[in-house]
Amino acid sequence: MDVKGLSRRPVIHVGSTKNLRQVKKVTAKNPGVFWFEFTDDYSVFDYGKMPDTIPNKGAAAAMMTAHLFEKISAPATWKAFVKNDVLAKVKDKALRAELADSPVLKNLTKSGFPTHYQGIVNEDGQAVPVAKLKSPSRIVQVAAVRIVKPKIVNIAGRKLYDYSPIPASESNFLVPAECIFRFGVPTGSSLLRRLERNPAYGDEIGLTKAIKAGSMLPKPIVEFTSKLEPSDRFWTYEFALNASRLGAESFLKLQHGVLLMALCLREEFDRMGIKLWDGKFEFVHIGGALSLGDAITPDELRLTYKKLQVSKEPLRQYHLKHQPDFVAAVKKAAEMSVKDDRSLAAITKALGHPPVPIDPAMRQAASDMYAGITETLLGREVFGGTASLADVTKQLKKLGVS
Repeated sequence: MDVKGLSRRPVIHVGSTKNLRQVKKVTAKNPGVFWFEFTDDYSVFDYGKMPDTIPNKGAAAAMMTAHLFEKISAPATWKAFVKNDVLAKVKDKALRAELADSPVLKNLTKSGFPTHYQGIVNEDGQAVPVAKLKSPSRIVQVAAVRIVKPKIVNIAGRKLYDYSPIPASESNFLVPAECIFRFGVPTGSSLLRRLERNPAYGDEIGLTKAIKAGSMLPKPIVEFTSKLEPSDRFWTYEFALNASRLGAESFLKLQHGVLLMALCLREEFDRMGIKLWDGKFEFVHIGGALSLGDAITPDELRLTYKKLQVSKEPLRQYHLKHQPDFVAAVKKAAEMSVKDDRSLAAITKALGHPPVPIDPAMRQAASDMYAGITETLLGREVFGGTASLADVTKQLKKLGVS
């Protein structure tokens, strides 16, 4: 879809899966307006933009994001959440009671969860609800905030990240953490590997029993990783509290918000016959309010349909199976990034094993997967002629990557 006025919106950042176009400049005191331009690019293992594209991925991601952000921000969603007693599915009594009594849940039924989402952009360049789109769009309009990166300091021969408090005048900023929620540990989950290396980490995130691949957790958990460092680094709760720049009260609201929104998403996907295993949220601070930011797409979630993976995991598995040298190189690059300020892509290329384009059959299967999830979620045909999720899982199974 051609969008009116797109060329007048300057690209201020080129990402691995989406570009940022500026509509209105952001300042320290006032949020701006950006267009998220979702592309058909993809990324695995935090490498960055891969050498080929997946048709319809950008529009599928944009429309899925629009649908879910509209749902999360609607008070009616949360009134239904309470009425249907979704919290009853949380088996851990202490956590269930904590969430039920949380001020966050009470506010959700009145106002919904604040987000930076302002609408999906139609062909006239107007931000509208996703239901009013006449054709697929890959552009979402959002409130823009400043990105205040941590300072890199060298102390005793070590490179450290200094997340000093933001000045009081800074009321609009990106929370520099990725907030990961987990309901279970499917194949490929990094949590199992980290628990093997450091069993004490289970106490940090509230896991008191041993877990195994393919199982659901006794209760949903939240983890925190760095957002503004070259590679994802898992943080302790104490470090996340201080690095988030939120303060204790807002940090607790963030944790409760993550869990409540995760439960809301699980209900939405259950309705589709899709199981949600884990995912991540990002947050922004806008005018003193904590708001949901970034996007919600299959790239941020781990999903299964009839026990087969239908998120970014098949793409990861494809590279593990067919490009093991690249996977080994990017993992080595992640280790080297602790002392090397270059991007993972730059270090991986220097190691001599950059990625190569994927097989056309895998490319088509991935395209059908992204489009099929979005069409199922919206409850209507968007991309015309797209394979059903049942057909998608058959394609992925034949390729041995789901």
